[in-house]
Amino acid sequence: MNTVNSRITPPNPNYETCLECRAKLLIYPGEMHPDEVSAILNIEPTQKNIIGDRKTNSLGRTREVKISGWFLSSEDFISSKDLRDHIDWIIAKLDPCQEGLKKLQNIPGVKMTLSCVWWSAVGHCGPVLWPEQMKALADLDLECAFDIYFFPEE
Repeated sequence: MNTVNSRITPPNPNYETCLECRAKLLIYPGEMHPDEVSAILNIEPTQKNIIGDRKTNSLGRTREVKISGWFLSSEDFISSKDLRDHIDWIIAKLDPCQEGLKKLQNIPGVKMTLSCVWWSAVGHCGPVLWPEQMKALADLDLECAFDIYFFPEE
């Protein structure tokens, strides 16, 4: 990340107001099998759901997958509490496969978003994006969604 002196929030992997964060590219391929997404992008997901498969959650409940999904998550790869690092990791993974991503975006029924989750450590503040992340996401034609959680002070 470039450092510009006028920016208020410098990069910080120990971002004090963040308890935990992650970014995940969610691709819902419609009628296409998630393995076809991998072939088009030439990268493997960190997780995939295949319609008809059965999944058991941490509570032991089993359900049938109703919608296929291809997911690329920073969760087990980036330990930083700075969401920019997680988004940069996703962007770097997608950089070599921009043409494939554009191809997927033009297939009817394919939906995608970058989902960012951020947990506050102190009950206020939030993540920061720099123009570099915003420009890269715009160049990839990706929307960016945020789930932000604030826990009450105890």
